[in-house]
Amino acid sequence: MKISFEKKIVLGYLINLLVVFVIGFITIRQIPFSSNKLWQWISLALIVLSVGMLTVVFFILKNQLKAKKKFEDELLKNQKLLQSIIDNTSNAISVKKLNGEYLLVNKQFQSLFKSKEADLKGKTNHDFLSKEIADMYRNSDLDALKAGKEIQIEEIIEHSDGPHTYLSVKFPLFDMANRIYALGTISTDITERKKNVQSLKAADTFFNLSIDSLAIASKNMFIKINPSLSKLLGYSDLELLGEPFTNYIFPEDIPMTEQKIEQLEKGTDLVNFKNRWLCKDGTIKWLTWNATADMKTGTLYAIARDITEELHLEEEEKKALNELYESQQKLNMVLENISDGVIVANTDKQVVLANYIANELFGIEDDTKISIDFSDHFEVLFPDGKTTFPVQKLPAERALVGEVTDDIDVLLKDLTTNEKRRVLLSGRPIIDNENHVAAVVVTIKDISRYKKLEEELKKKDLKSRTMIGFKKTKKINPG
Repeated sequence: MKISFEKKIVLGYLINLLVVFVIGFITIRQIPFSSNKLWQWISLALIVLSVGMLTVVFFILKNQLKAKKKFEDELLKNQKLLQSIIDNTSNAISVKKLNGEYLLVNKQFQSLFKSKEADLKGKTNHDFLSKEIADMYRNSDLDALKAGKEIQIEEIIEHSDGPHTYLSVKFPLFDMANRIYALGTISTDITERKKNVQSLKAADTFFNLSIDSLAIASKNMFIKINPSLSKLLGYSDLELLGEPFTNYIFPEDIPMTEQKIEQLEKGTDLVNFKNRWLCKDGTIKWLTWNATADMKTGTLYAIARDITEELHLEEEEKKALNELYESQQKLNMVLENISDGVIVANTDKQVVLANYIANELFGIEDDTKISIDFSDHFEVLFPDGKTTFPVQKLPAERALVGEVTDDIDVLLKDLTTNEKRRVLLSGRPIIDNENHVAAVVVTIKDISRYKKLEEELKKKDLKSRTMIGFKKTKKINPG
C-alpha cells in the first residue's frame, strides 16, 4: 500500500516519540531514584526537550508540506491555465529542447501535424517529417539560438487543401543563470492575409494603371485619385486632394452635381451622369460618371471617362445627318419629278432607292424587292423580241465594274402578264473618295409609246401614198 508523504511524517513523528519515551523510561529505570536525583531530573528534562524538539520539527515539516502542497496546487493551476490558453489560441505553439526534442505542444500544433501530444513530446522533427523539411526547420531553429533573440521567418506547411504560409516567431528561453535551455515557437497562418495583401496590391496596381479615371471621395473632397484623373484634368494630386472638388466643376453644373451626390448618399447609384470640368489649361471637358456609395461610411467610389471628343463627334455626326437628310429630301424631290425610272443599288446588287416611276414600272412599292438585273420581274430581250439580252451587258453589271452606258435599247417582257415594254437603259457608277465603285444608278426610259406612234405614223404614211396614186418616174435618156 502506497503511503503519502504527509502520513509518513506523522508516522515518523509518533515512532520518534515512542523511541524517546522508551529510551527515557529505560534510562530513568536504570538510575536509582535515591542515589542521584540530579541525573533523573536531567534525563527527564532531556526527554521533555526531545519531545518538544520533535514536536516543533513535526509542525515545521507539516507547515512546509502544506506550503509545498499549496505551491504545487498553484503551479498546477497555473500550468492548466497556461495550457488552456495555448490550447485555445489559433496559433500553433511549441517548445523544444536545444537538441530539437519537443517539450510542449498545444492542440493547434498537434492538429497541424495530425499527431497527439504523446506522439510529439520527446520527438524531433526528423522523427515524423521528411529530412528536407526537418532540416529546414532545424536550420531556422539554430538561427534563433545563434541570434539569442526573437526572429521572424515564413515557413510553408502542407495542408490537405494545399500549402499554407505561416509566420513563425522563434525565441530562446533562458533559465535563472541566463543560459538558453529551450526554444519557443509561435506560428500564425498568414495564407489568407498574404492573399489579401496580394489582392490589395493587385487592386492598387489596377487603380493606378486604369485607363479610366478612378476616384474615392467624401461628400465634397477627393480622398484618393488615380494618375489618369490627374492627367485628364492637368492638376497635380496635391491640388486635387487639397481643395473641394466642386472648385474644378463648371459653375453651371455644380447644383446638378450636388443633387446627384445627395442621391448617392441615399443609396441611389449614379449611372452615366455627365458634367463639365475645368482643366488647368483653361479647357472644359465633359466627363461621364458611374458611382456608388458605402452607406456605412459615406465614402463615394466613382469611375469617370472623358467623353468630350465623343460628344463633339456626335454633334458633327448629327449635323452631317441633318445635312444628309436635307440632301436626301432634295434628291427624292428631284427623282420623283423625273419622267424616267431611276433605281440605285449598292455593290451587293441590292436596290436601296427607287423613284415612283420605277416602282410603277416594276409594280412594287418596296424598293428592296426590286432586282437590279430585272430577272425577278422581266425577261430582258433584244428589240426583235426573240433574242435574250445578256445579263453581263446590262447597265447595272457594267456600272459595277466602272463602265458608263447610255440608251441601251431592250425589250422588257413581264413574266406574269407577258406585257412588253420597249425601254432605253443607262447606267452610271458612283465613285467614292478612294476611287472605288460605291453604288450604281440605272435609269429606265419607257419608249414603248413613242415606238408605237412611230409605227402608226409609218403605216399612215404608206396608206397616204397609196391613196394619192404615187408612181415612180421614168428616166428620159437624152437624144
